[in-house]
Amino acid sequence: MIGRTDFALFPVAGYLVHGSPDATALLFFLFYPWTLAHLAANDIADVVNDRARGMATVPSLTFGLTGSAPEDPTPVLYGMKGAIFWVLGFSAVHAVMALVFGLALGPITLAGFAAGLVLLATANHLILRGKSPEAAMRALPLMHASLLVYAAAIIAGAVL
Repeated sequence: MIGRTDFALFPVAGYLVHGSPDATALLFFLFYPWTLAHLAANDIADVVNDRARGMATVPSLTFGLTGSAPEDPTPVLYGMKGAIFWVLGFSAVHAVMALVFGLALGPITLAGFAAGLVLLATANHLILRGKSPEAAMRALPLMHASLLVYAAAIIAGAVL
């Protein structure tokens, strides 16, 4: 979790170097739950590879105890159900923060955030319905697209 704070800290640090501490910087920082949802979705999608490499990630932390990747690539730390709950939970927290941030930035940004949240909700639906690494792999491009839509919405809201 701490390793993903770069998503929030680097842009805010850059903003603070050229600006001053204000609500916009704080709200951007609080956009952070998206990265935690993405982290778990990425880990679900890559659980077999993580286990093969002996990596300790959110869904596959106990690989070293088993010695080999199982036939059924189920996340170990929280199980598939827990990893999916992780994605859904942090996506929900992110949606609330996106609403607050969008309201602070104006109607153009808010409309863009709504489009991004539709993409994120669709990704969550794919993961919830599929409950597999393959489903998470199909969801990841939608999550990435949501981030691009957010960035475009922030820029559009500032320019227009």
